[in-house]
Amino acid sequence: MDDPIVIETDLFEHREVKPHFINPCCFGEDFAEWLRRQLSHSPDLDLRISDPIQEDYGWGLWATRDEEDYWIAISCVGNGPGEAPAEWVISITYDRWRHVLKHLLHKPNLQTLAQLRDRVHQILASNQAIKTISKPSELAPRYDGN
Repeated sequence: MDDPIVIETDLFEHREVKPHFINPCCFGEDFAEWLRRQLSHSPDLDLRISDPIQEDYGWGLWATRDEEDYWIAISCVGNGPGEAPAEWVISITYDRWRHVLKHLLHKPNLQTLAQLRDRVHQILASNQAIKTISKPSELAPRYDGN
């Protein structure tokens, strides 16, 4: 299930490679922290949002609700420092492998996944410094069982 949001913005750092980066493409630390703060102002979602976590492609956040885990991945397009405005890809998925036994016995809550995707899109779209290039499909997300 992959229905990413693609945006352009200069709001977040995408030029200076930090010493703690896994590789020169790990931009998005400040973006992930900003999104974490924005999501924390959404009590109606009833989600626990983790601190930002560095990955080899960028940064991510765990969003957890009723013991279900959703992964919010943030990556800057390109192979290193880029020109303005930066293009970013944000994807939100149900993490089926974080708890393998749960995956075997439980189907994800697609309504929660759709609500989380919608809220992230709303947060991004409400900021005038962010230009949305593509947004999640209007169709309900489907779970393929993998």
